[in-house]
Amino acid sequence: MRTILIAVVSLFLAACSSTAPLTSTQDSDWGTYGLERGEKGWNFESKEQITGLLDGKELIASNYDAYQAGYKTGLQEYCSQDAFELGTKGGVYTGVCDGINKEFKYEYLRGSNSTKRGM
Repeated sequence: MRTILIAVVSLFLAACSSTAPLTSTQDSDWGTYGLERGEKGWNFESKEQITGLLDGKELIASNYDAYQAGYKTGLQEYCSQDAFELGTKGGVYTGVCDGINKEFKYEYLRGSNSTKRGM
């Protein structure tokens, strides 16, 4: 019973901490959304891409600014990881670090290829 209670409380807390930014007008939610996307190495979303997801709602400039700032911070974190290790673990790399860390792609490919050769 205790395990079930802990699981339910954990799910509740996770839901509270990750408000969907597309339904929120809070800059902090948009900043977190950008941070999470950057930390995962996902591609940056333009104003047009985000506006297309808002179901006719207007994109608030400060929300987008917070998204950009969060994404930039998250991307710095992503691009500072060990790219070789990311490649050996089969992680996906889409080129988002090319303008930040010139060696990232090379190290990622080196790691990815090392597992294909069985090194």
